[in-house]
Amino acid sequence: MKIFFTVLSLLIFSVCVFSQPQDTIHWSPCYKLKWEDFQDKPDNNSIYGAISRPGIKYSLSINENTFSTKVVCYFLKSKSWSKFKNNDSLLKHEQLHFDITELFARKLRKAFTEYKFNLQTISPDFKKIFAQIKQEKDNMNILYDKETSLSRNETQQLFWNKKIKSELDKLKEYASH
Repeated sequence: MKIFFTVLSLLIFSVCVFSQPQDTIHWSPCYKLKWEDFQDKPDNNSIYGAISRPGIKYSLSINENTFSTKVVCYFLKSKSWSKFKNNDSLLKHEQLHFDITELFARKLRKAFTEYKFNLQTISPDFKKIFAQIKQEKDNMNILYDKETSLSRNETQQLFWNKKIKSELDKLKEYASH
């Protein structure tokens, strides 16, 4: 019996570790970004100390009477970079950009769940929902950078950390499983 659970544990571990492309990190409450995840060459002309590239993608399956969706929040290592690989506050700032993206992935899952099925318009409806949520995410990221002065305003950074944690908690039923 012990051998069975060991083999099962190894299979689960293998699926978790090897099923994701090397370049992609899927958001998880257990995983925090590391500077090693920022693999692109820094843009030394940029005003930013770091750039992270989190995103949201979804898939839609439709039949005559129902639909199903999958929404994924991800981080692209090859498109993320940093000039300062020893700045913990900047790394936490970039992590919150990833967390904000997960917040909007949850909002997207919620919107898809609440969608009233219409076979004739589902595809354009979902594109419109996605575009609206993406715009809201982009606006929040701009406001976050502005209010935290790109991580330099520690008081605002702490405020945003608490705010996003609270918002994620409110939508925990829409976390990916």
